[in-house]
Amino acid sequence: MNSVQESKNELNAAIRYAENAISSAKETIESMEFRQEMAKKQYSEQTGREQALEREVANLKECLKIETAALDLLREDTPTMPVIPKAVAIAIFREGMAYGAGNVCDELDNATDIEINETGYTGGFEVNFTKYFDLSDELDLDHLRSKAVDNSDEEWVVDCLKTLCADNKFECRIHGVDDQEEKKND
Repeated sequence: MNSVQESKNELNAAIRYAENAISSAKETIESMEFRQEMAKKQYSEQTGREQALEREVANLKECLKIETAALDLLREDTPTMPVIPKAVAIAIFREGMAYGAGNVCDELDNATDIEINETGYTGGFEVNFTKYFDLSDELDLDHLRSKAVDNSDEEWVVDCLKTLCADNKFECRIHGVDDQEEKKND
């Protein structure tokens, strides 16, 4: 019986060995399945992040196209020089005229007598003529001051502004004056 008992013990040892091998194989399979699931999860997360980033890049590119197009439109529509409204330009011009005329009249008013001296020859004789004038007595300076502004109607001022802007290459545009010139040139 010894051999039956030994055979039984050997079979039990073989069963335990097989059970351990099966258990070890199951653990290996579970570990492999876990790793595979983790790899799938990481792949899907990475792919999801990549897709989200790709969508974000596409959105940013579209937004950039829109912004670039808007800037291009602004550059085309917006003059490079500042634009002054016509009414403001006319008011500035009239104020400048009044200021300039006022200064000239003030200078004439405060001037000393003006001497007019002429020399001529008549019948072999030299004739000298000298006369002194006080301009403030001879000129109506208040009338001159008022006329500098009164005579500057809008049409005359606009004509003056056109030539001033062109001749002096002003670094601004006058809305309603320069726009008319551009339309004529087009």
